[in-house]
Amino acid sequence: MRALVWDGDRLAVEEDVDVRRPGPGEVAVEIRMAGLCHSDLSPMEGRIPQPTPVILGHEAVGVVVEAGAGSDVPIGQRVVMTVLRRCGSCRHCLAGRPTLCTASGEPVPSPFSRHGETIHQFVRLGAFAERIVVTRDQVIAVPDALSDPVAAMLGCATITAFGAVEQRARLQAGETALVTGAGGIGLNVVLAARAAGASRIVVVDRNPAKEQIARKCGATDFLVPSGPAAIAPAVLDLVPGGVDTAFECAGNTALLEAAITSLAWGGRAVILGLPPTGTTLDLQVRALFHDKSLLGCRMGSVDPQTVLPLLAERVLAGEIDLDPLISTIVPMEGAADLVEDLRNGRIDRGFIDFGARS
Repeated sequence: MRALVWDGDRLAVEEDVDVRRPGPGEVAVEIRMAGLCHSDLSPMEGRIPQPTPVILGHEAVGVVVEAGAGSDVPIGQRVVMTVLRRCGSCRHCLAGRPTLCTASGEPVPSPFSRHGETIHQFVRLGAFAERIVVTRDQVIAVPDALSDPVAAMLGCATITAFGAVEQRARLQAGETALVTGAGGIGLNVVLAARAAGASRIVVVDRNPAKEQIARKCGATDFLVPSGPAAIAPAVLDLVPGGVDTAFECAGNTALLEAAITSLAWGGRAVILGLPPTGTTLDLQVRALFHDKSLLGCRMGSVDPQTVLPLLAERVLAGEIDLDPLISTIVPMEGAADLVEDLRNGRIDRGFIDFGARS
């Protein structure tokens, strides 16, 4: 089969990749479309460790084409993937909180190979391939009425953002929000904050071209600071006393410090961006004494099996409009250019069509 393989130097289409058949509790999914997320760039940029060669990708939609023993997903079912490979039996899984399941972060044997040599599977998915094998709990049925790019986005950017806003920060109608980084995750956070009834949504990005899409998603203010140190003073000028919630979406600790400094008493800062491995935070602890909170957030801190279908319903009902975030769709051969476009801020969310050929 064909897959996009990162060998440590280049991302290229390889024609001779093998994927094993699904075993017990697993399914094989034929990928239709996958979104390119900044997390997919992290291994390429050395921000997180990743053995190579590897098939990246984790935000995708496809169709189940084969099921192993004990898998009850119908053949032909359209599904969105999730990185959460839960154990299903720990206290967190039983309580419906799979993001806290420690087994969900453990490495698993890759189903991919080439000429007998292993090709690694990024975050237990490796969605940049024509066919993948995952556990039954990693697929979630979605309505056919959703377009492929919208369905794919639900699996990562959208569920992460809406979970962060509605569940982790618990943003209430009338509260204020700060969003640092207007990429795919950040813009979904803006959409979520608007849906939650935020009275003011301040977006910060170094790229002034992001202002138009940020405001279309619901931003009331847009700042292009000279540097991280200029963010908090600018935010406090706009929102005297500070914001109720802040969402750091770029994986930059200087931006996170600015977000914390911008909080009002009782404010909550949520970390969504993925910082480089080993990054530390220089924080004045007393800054948190006024009932402020610094919160981690993994995949929105929600159960995707429950929340993703609800998000799909909200999209179909017109409550959430993700179409403005779809910048471009390319065939597999265009993936390397798509990576450069994302790195340079030329797109909001780009997608790879695995059924198209250039």
